Amino acid sequence: MTNIAFGIFLLLANGLVQYSWFVDPNNGVAIDFKSKRSYVITTILLSLFTIYLLVTGISSTFY
Repeated sequence: MTNIAFGIFLLLANGLVQYSWFVDPNNGVAIDFKSKRSYVITTILLSLFTIYLLVTGISSTFY
């Protein structure tokens, strides 16, 4: 159950990162990215960790 909560929190954090890149890139709410490479790496790592937490949280509720 904890993994699901952390996964949902990271899903919201990922949304905040996407918002700061697409909607307001100059004065981003979450992160002021210096390059496109740092944005891509941050998005990939955050998304993978979020998916891992959600999948393990959902699978642990059924088994």
